[in-house]
Amino acid sequence: MEQIILEQDIINTYPEKNIKLSEDYIKYLKLKNENPNLGYKKLSKLMNEPIHRTRYWHHGNAIPQPVRTVNWLKEKGLLPLNSDNPNINLITKIFGATFGDGGIFGNLNAIFISSSELEAVKEFGEDLKKLFGEEIEENFRIIEGGEYGHSWCYQNTNRNIIRFFMALGAPIGDKSFTSMLIPNWIKTEKIEDEFYGSLFGAEIGIPKVHINKKNLDSLSFGITGTEKFAENRIRFLSQMANYLNNKGIKTGTININEHKKVNRGGEPTKIYRLLISIEFDNVTNFMTLTKMNYCRYKKEKLANTMNEFSEIKRQRIKEMLELGYGLKSILNLLNLSETSLEIIENYENFHAIYNDSVNQYLVPEIFS
Repeated sequence: MEQIILEQDIINTYPEKNIKLSEDYIKYLKLKNENPNLGYKKLSKLMNEPIHRTRYWHHGNAIPQPVRTVNWLKEKGLLPLNSDNPNINLITKIFGATFGDGGIFGNLNAIFISSSELEAVKEFGEDLKKLFGEEIEENFRIIEGGEYGHSWCYQNTNRNIIRFFMALGAPIGDKSFTSMLIPNWIKTEKIEDEFYGSLFGAEIGIPKVHINKKNLDSLSFGITGTEKFAENRIRFLSQMANYLNNKGIKTGTININEHKKVNRGGEPTKIYRLLISIEFDNVTNFMTLTKMNYCRYKKEKLANTMNEFSEIKRQRIKEMLELGYGLKSILNLLNLSETSLEIIENYENFHAIYNDSVNQYLVPEIFS
C-alpha cells in the first residue's frame, strides 16, 4: 500500500495565507484536546492568537476553508488516499481525462471535460457522482459549443473536487502553457490502464485503411505545446511509449510538426506525436491490451478499420491460395504473422473487443 495524498497535500493547494490559518486552527484543536478545561480566552493567550479568532473556533464558526475541504473529503473516504482505495481506478480514470480533453480552469472555477459526444461528457459526470456523491449534482452544467465543430462541455464547480484533483497533480489552465507531469503514484498496471485509457480516448489518432489496401495509415498519439515545453513533451511521450512497450505494443519515433495554431498567449505551438506500429498484430494488441475511456466513437472507428482491413487480407489470402502460393510465402508477401493469420481466419468482428459482455476474442493461446 502506498500513500498518494494526505490532508496536508489538500491544504497546500491553497494560498499561503489560508495554509497558515489552517495550521493555526489545527494547532488550536490539538491544544484544546490536550487541555479540555481551558476556555478560548486562555487558548488565545497560549497561542498568541486574537481572541475573536479562538472564540469563533470555539463555537465551531469560521473553520478555515482548507480544513473544511479536508473534512469533506474524509467523509467521502478519500483522505488519506492510498493505493488500495476501492475507488482508485475510477479516480485515475477521471484524473487521466484532465490531461486530455478535460482539465481544471486556470481560475480554479471548475473541473471539466469537452467532447463531440454527449454520452462521453455525461459519463464523466456520472463518474464524478459515483466518487463524490449525489450532492455534487447541484454544481454541474453541460453546455453546447464548438469552435472547431459541434461539441459538449461538462463543468462542475464544486471546489472540494477541484482541490482533490489539484493535489493529485492535474494540469491547471491552458495545457500549452503547462508541463505535463505523470505523478509517481501512477505506476501499477491497473492504474496505468485507466490513466492512459483516458488519454487515448482524448488524443489517439485512429488509422484508416491506406488507399493502396496493403496497410493502414498512421496510428499515433499527439499533444501540443510551445517549443519551450519540447523536452517535457518528449519525456511525457517516452513514458507513454514505455507503458505500451511493456505490454508488447511496438512504438516508433516521436515526431514534431508545426501546429499552424497559436495558444491563448499568441505563441505558436507544435504537435508532438508518438507513432505506434501499424502492423496487424500490433494494432490488435493495442485494441485488446489498452483502454479508450470517454470516447465511443474512436473505438467504433478503430474496430471498423480493422474489420475492413481484416476482410481485405482474408480475400487476398484466398486469392493467393487459389493461385498456388504456399502459406509461408503468403504471410511474407502480406506482411502477416501466424498470429495475424489465425485472427483473420477465425475472427470477423473487432467490435466485440470493446464489448465487455462479449470477450470471447481474448483467446490466451493467440495473445500469449
